[in-house]
Amino acid sequence: MKLADHKSQKVTLENVAALANVSKITASRAFSQPDKVHPETLKRILEAADKIGYVVNTVARSLRAKSSKTIGIVTPDMGNPFFGGLAKLMTQEAYHVGYDTLVFDSYESKENEARIIEKLIGYNVDAIILSVVSSDRFYKPAYFRQLELLNIPVILVDREVDIKQCSGVYIDNLDCGLQAGRFLQSQGAKKVVIVSGPEDSNVARDRVTGLNAALQSSVDKVDILYADFLMDEAYKVTDNYLQHHKAPDYFVGCNNQISLGIIKACIKHQISLRDDVALFSIDEVSYSSIYGFNFPCISHDLQEIAWQVINMAVRRASDDTAKPAKVIVRGKLTAILPERAL
Repeated sequence: MKLADHKSQKVTLENVAALANVSKITASRAFSQPDKVHPETLKRILEAADKIGYVVNTVARSLRAKSSKTIGIVTPDMGNPFFGGLAKLMTQEAYHVGYDTLVFDSYESKENEARIIEKLIGYNVDAIILSVVSSDRFYKPAYFRQLELLNIPVILVDREVDIKQCSGVYIDNLDCGLQAGRFLQSQGAKKVVIVSGPEDSNVARDRVTGLNAALQSSVDKVDILYADFLMDEAYKVTDNYLQHHKAPDYFVGCNNQISLGIIKACIKHQISLRDDVALFSIDEVSYSSIYGFNFPCISHDLQEIAWQVINMAVRRASDDTAKPAKVIVRGKLTAILPERAL
């Protein structure tokens, strides 16, 4: 049969196997157990299927006709209270609507992330909820194409990438920065140090842009220290700053882990977070009040995010006509001011 003939009749698995020059068994395994097929062979089979419209038009729905009532959740760092708390709430929300969850931690590793996605495909999950390890909007690992071919919906959380078939629930990071900057302005801050995530991160860039836009000419000086969204990296850059500069009026931590790094550096330099310097955190610093630290912050409604994500995942998994969608959730300013010593 000529390739052109595929458009006028039903495409079969045998057609894919013939075009990819593999056996029917190997072609079948590429769709049901892709982790057991050699990567180069898998690539050739998927490309052949895509070329003649096999998976997209005739197989994906039949392979997945029987729902597993299971949703996969992949987070980059379960140790971060934001992601750990969100995973717990999403599991609870899924349970309420009759779904189980499989929760994995990628440990901020691209290799782990890809391996986990392969496992979830093998487990026949109905949808995947994913916070990618990369902060690059144009991050596009090969598994996204495989998930599209297999008709497995993906719901991105917090970190956005430019993949059209993905739905997403994201924080309004620009607004986070604007709210933080306006608060600092209202407090008469004159010297501000922003400890940010990576310079190429969309999340970090939007938060810093919002801060700068709100502060503008109302402060004397704004310094930006680029680190990562991790406590140890934030500690290093803050420690280095304090070795060469006096403490500012305000430190701004661009997420909860960065704020912890700032706290650690201030303690090392014997700088009081009650009397010598103030801290504003984008993200709530969990349990900080237990240790006598009360910081103004931007808090995020994790319950709302969890509900939106699960609702979106179930809708995409159960309705083939549901289109990818995006939801933006705004943070809330919690203006708890530290008590000053008398």
